[in-house]
Amino acid sequence: MEDPRRHRTRPTAWSWSRRAAPGVGAALLSAGLAGCGVLATPGSPTVAGSRPASAGPVGYVVCPSAVTPIELASRTSEPPIALPIHGTPPLGDFAVTLSPDGKWAFVVTQTTPPGGATTNVLVPVDLATQRARPPIVLPGHGATSAVVVMHGGRTVLAASGTTVVPVDIATRAVGKPLDLGQGRTVAGMALSPTTPILYVLVADGVVPVDTSTATAGPPIVTGLTVSSVSSPHGLVASADGSTLYLGGQGHPDYGGRVVAVSVATGAVTASTGFDRFGISDPAALALTPDGSQLLVADSADNWIDTVPVADFANPLPPVRLPGGAASGTDHPTDIVTGPGSTGAFIVTGLGSVLPYDPVHQTFGRAIRVCSGASSLSAGGSP
Repeated sequence: MEDPRRHRTRPTAWSWSRRAAPGVGAALLSAGLAGCGVLATPGSPTVAGSRPASAGPVGYVVCPSAVTPIELASRTSEPPIALPIHGTPPLGDFAVTLSPDGKWAFVVTQTTPPGGATTNVLVPVDLATQRARPPIVLPGHGATSAVVVMHGGRTVLAASGTTVVPVDIATRAVGKPLDLGQGRTVAGMALSPTTPILYVLVADGVVPVDTSTATAGPPIVTGLTVSSVSSPHGLVASADGSTLYLGGQGHPDYGGRVVAVSVATGAVTASTGFDRFGISDPAALALTPDGSQLLVADSADNWIDTVPVADFANPLPPVRLPGGAASGTDHPTDIVTGPGSTGAFIVTGLGSVLPYDPVHQTFGRAIRVCSGASSLSAGGSP
């Protein structure tokens, strides 16, 4: 197993707030976690019969107590990787992201040990061995709906209520949280692909955070409430970093809306809605690889809405998820475009992932995953 400490980069201002000697920080934090009663054992065992994913793009779906790998090219799921946590986090209050090299997954979630209080935690998962490491306790309370890895792969940023918490991957050291203020619970996060700016989705807008100085700028007001379905991907940035796309519900009748925001000016440049098709609740957004279309997972009607970026005001007719894939409370909670030509993948909410071809607007066979699936992250093989 490769140790992530081998690939050190120069820390940014948010890489860590307390320094630890190499090789010491992890041991100290692991001991501290055990003392807090977060873990009964030093880690979770590898699931019987599990194996590292084959070469090719892989998706990782997070559920309340496990992460399921999916080989995206073959549409095949693998045995779930158990998360070493106690209790059952609220549906939607857990998210997953991948390191740039595809060797680690990081899950932000909650744990409630028997007789103890609920604690927010970050769980590193070694994807080469498919083994979860001991959780890292996060300060703060409340929703844990989003997590990202900063450029360079050194620091994870985890949502914890109204705060964004930096965690140093190499030492497991927890840095100083950035509190966005009362009423600004973190609903989603997107890192600019070209700058160190993190965009944080909150009620009524998005807060730009300069990760090089760990400071929040004035919020960009959009007038949208966040979706009633928790998803880490309620916003997405264009490949060139010039535009943000956000989904939610807004005026005049709180129908489903998607807006485009200019990063340079902080102004809403385009808006569209889906009222003509029925009640909608945009939960998650994804851009097609060529950036020409915005795919919207609509949790109210089990639709996929498509918005042409060049003709933003005129979304295409929605495509309904196939019968039996999402019904009752099994609404889509996330949508992600896979690497290369693998297409898009939709987390239906309870226990399946649907492949989706945006070009032909067709669905593939449902892929069964762990129960209570909430979010998905896709990348290369470990």
